[in-house]
Amino acid sequence: LMKIIFLQNINIVGEKRLAYFLKNNILLVSNKDSKNKYNAEIKIDRQKNPKNKDITGKVIRYNLVLSANIELINIDNGEKLNKTFVRSFDYDIAKIHSDTINNENAAIKNIIQILSDDMVSYINFSMRYK
Repeated sequence: LMKIIFLQNINIVGEKRLAYFLKNNILLVSNKDSKNKYNAEIKIDRQKNPKNKDITGKVIRYNLVLSANIELINIDNGEKLNKTFVRSFDYDIAKIHSDTINNENAAIKNIIQILSDDMVSYINFSMRYK
């Protein structure tokens, strides 16, 4: 593992449960032996929008959009790096409500994984060219 960044503190704004997964994935790149020491603030926002309706006007498919903004603050000089990531995923309304909830949770899990990969790539890229 490369010693590319040390994230001393990660502050979360928004849905704690979603941010918890993001935080854990991002912490995987953190290494206390790195010379790049940062604090991070992650703001996460969720929107759920009807995507398709049947002929009776009932929603049959939702589009779930998660946006996550990461701000990295250099502990030594206060320099800030800021980037927002947005990902979306569609899921179907099931006949049984608990199946719909499972579909939504699967969509969230999927998006969070992609968002955290995006953030880790951004962090790696940003630190590599410092």
